[in-house]
Amino acid sequence: MSSHVEWTEARVENRELNLREFEQRATLLRSLPRVLFVELTENCNLSCPMCRSAGKFDRSRNMSQELFDRIAGELFPTAEIVDLRGWGESTILKNFPRFVDQTLDYGCRVRMVTNLTAFHEATWRKLVRSGALISVSFDAGERETFGQVRRGADMDVVLRNLEVLVDEAHASGVGTGNIHLNVTVQPAALDELTTIAKHAARLGIGMHLSPITLPDGHPDQLVHHRPEVVRALAELAEVAEATAVDVQLNTALDELWADDGAANKTCTHPWMYLYVNYRGGVGFCDHLIGSPAEHHLVGDLNTAGPREIWNNEQYLSLRAQHAAGREHIDPKFEDCRWCYRNRYLDFDHESYQPYEQHRTRLTRSLCASFVPGPAIAPPTSRLLPLSVRPAPAAEGDR
Repeated sequence: MSSHVEWTEARVENRELNLREFEQRATLLRSLPRVLFVELTENCNLSCPMCRSAGKFDRSRNMSQELFDRIAGELFPTAEIVDLRGWGESTILKNFPRFVDQTLDYGCRVRMVTNLTAFHEATWRKLVRSGALISVSFDAGERETFGQVRRGADMDVVLRNLEVLVDEAHASGVGTGNIHLNVTVQPAALDELTTIAKHAARLGIGMHLSPITLPDGHPDQLVHHRPEVVRALAELAEVAEATAVDVQLNTALDELWADDGAANKTCTHPWMYLYVNYRGGVGFCDHLIGSPAEHHLVGDLNTAGPREIWNNEQYLSLRAQHAAGREHIDPKFEDCRWCYRNRYLDFDHESYQPYEQHRTRLTRSLCASFVPGPAIAPPTSRLLPLSVRPAPAAEGDR
């Protein structure tokens, strides 16, 4: 049990009941979700090619204070981790510090996935002192490349904010173990993975690697660059071991290299996770968020309460399918099937400690098992990047 959570009687009882229900693979739950994802906004201040197209800030894509208060009042008293993000960048909101304060006041541990471009020094320090889990998107090691793959971001600003996090981690005695660089491995920055590791070494933090996600046939899919990926990972592993940087593989970077023993485990998400988007739509997984994953929503807080949704027909069906094994997952949840073949561990062990054994670290010996495999030629023409729905022309204030 994490020391960064306020263990009230209600929270302890819910945790113990939820763990029993998960291990029994129950479908109708008496426990409530222990890990919440609250999408404060779908707006973002960057326009990364792998993620979305640029668009004007639209206040209608921000979660209302009323909806946040409702979620907090009904679910925060038993939740352990509250991840304050979704498809957008939460830290660009002027009331972001207030959302953080409210969450901490309930005794929850905050988690953030952020581009760390906003300057909120007091809030950054408060989050670090509280033991928040902070994942910082950092996909390139050189300033020019960083600006290309994370359009709108200045690497120097991100590094300065990282230094604030690390300074507070040391000053408060919490340590840097809750902070890591979240690296999307992509062709444009393969040669800079070692440089990213050197930044991590200087800061005293780790790295998490995931493959870039693009439509089938896109020339920037890693499968079209296997020899280069093998070489880059081997070089990264060597630098990481020399500088004592912990590099975690959140997923296999190529299905050819997937470790079935680490990937094929019952997903905790249908039993422990609940995601709410800025409009009140409810999902079950933090990997299935935003406009591209709206067909995976399983409820709507505008028409039902969170406890009702938690045990609705869709949730019950999901739990039954996952309990039966990956072969029984509905084809419409191909993303789940992919995870059962490829996903190792993100922070799942924070809510289910036995899954720590599935944590996969990048080492030189592991890299030796990666082979280029059959050559897959990229398409001759480049496809357009993914994009979200076009924003209305009117621009609102943050």
